[in-house]
Amino acid sequence: MSSTTAPDDKELEALERKYDPEMRFRPLTAKAATLVGALLIVLSSFHYYTAGFGLLQEITHRGVHLAFVLGLVCLVFPHRKALLELPAQGRWWTPGGVPWFDWLLALALAASVLYVPWIFDDLAFRVGNPGLLDVAMGSILLVGLLEATRRAMGWPLPVIAIVFIVYALAGPAFPGLLKHAGASWSQLVNHQYLTSQGIYGVALGVVATYVFHFVLFGVLATRIGLGQLFLDVASAIAGRYAGGPAKVSVFGSAMFGMLSGSSVANAVTVGSLTIPAMIRVGYKREFAGAVEAASSTGGQITPPVLGAAAFLMIEFLAVPYQTIIVAAAVPAFMHFFGVFMQVHFEAKRFGLRGLTPEEMPRLRASLRERWPTLVPLVLLIDILVSGRTPYLAAFAGISSCAIVGLTTRARGNTPRHWALFAFGHALLLALVFGGIESQAVRLAIFGVGLVGIALAVQRWRLEGRIGLAAFVESFST
Repeated sequence: MSSTTAPDDKELEALERKYDPEMRFRPLTAKAATLVGALLIVLSSFHYYTAGFGLLQEITHRGVHLAFVLGLVCLVFPHRKALLELPAQGRWWTPGGVPWFDWLLALALAASVLYVPWIFDDLAFRVGNPGLLDVAMGSILLVGLLEATRRAMGWPLPVIAIVFIVYALAGPAFPGLLKHAGASWSQLVNHQYLTSQGIYGVALGVVATYVFHFVLFGVLATRIGLGQLFLDVASAIAGRYAGGPAKVSVFGSAMFGMLSGSSVANAVTVGSLTIPAMIRVGYKREFAGAVEAASSTGGQITPPVLGAAAFLMIEFLAVPYQTIIVAAAVPAFMHFFGVFMQVHFEAKRFGLRGLTPEEMPRLRASLRERWPTLVPLVLLIDILVSGRTPYLAAFAGISSCAIVGLTTRARGNTPRHWALFAFGHALLLALVFGGIESQAVRLAIFGVGLVGIALAVQRWRLEGRIGLAAFVESFST
């Protein structure tokens, strides 16, 4: 059974820091870590509230999201990788373990982002004619955004952006077909900063409206035990056959991909269990790693929770989310079927064994203990299929995760807990499908969701995947 038990938070953090450079965060003092944890809870709560009770004005919603993102990037990602290995020291020039200039940069970027929603109504009277303050704030954001992207993702993406910025400014200097009239810095800032075709465009809107909600749902669903249930089911289905651990990797990644929509999260959670087991039964190290990488990549195209590209398709093609889910099901099946056949033939070729009875999980015990964790996923799929908005489905899924986490076996197994479980879901269904206007019911559901989010972010460095994975995803988009 130990071979199929999900790693704890510290093990997941160690794996993420080792294999995913985007998840290597600056060591902070206790007070600074508490502040970052509080900001993550506020950001998650903001998205949770807007998903269920109505989005703000488009530019305001996107601005609030980006202000939190850039501020947090400045606090948790140092300007040099060498600083990642140094202990947190709260000296006068590094309060909380963060240099003073990073605190100033975080505030400056947040202010420059929120400046546009603040003056948005005034912009209608001077379209295409930015003032000096507009250009100054836009310049701060453009440069700061490049720096934040460099810290979170490295040099490649900022370099590409800089090349195109130079091309836009120096158009007359290029020869032949590459030559164009060019643009002034003021014109560039106006287009990128003060219109909906630049920084505040569709990509940011998709992340702020869809991606964050589903990432939050996936982490909470894993937190309440749904990921472990999927691994137990995958082991029971495929573990006993030839090359069992590799087949468990394929099935487990497919099911976990239904929750996360993230290749990295998939590989870290499932791979930490299946890769050592694959090596133990005789697979080569390189092959074991390749199987998990290939399986985890399919998480981005596995319904119902898909990667950011699916939501961009919704915006650009103007098609319902249900259509995207149906279209994604076929390539997702073919992807995992292809990987499954590869590991099967490899196992037959080398005569590799499956899991022993002692290594197999007790499926009945797992189902008996964790079946309530399926409720959030079933509810999310049902709401999506019913034609309601994806962010309302995510709101219901997050709320259900909180209800399950607060009322089932992890908290107790009494009639009172099961009554609360049923009553909480009855209120949630009434709110989602009935559109009830009772403020008391709304506050009750929102309060339960906040408690669930807070429990999931008890220690930001261990559970920071809720917020940090989402805003790193926003840079990837």
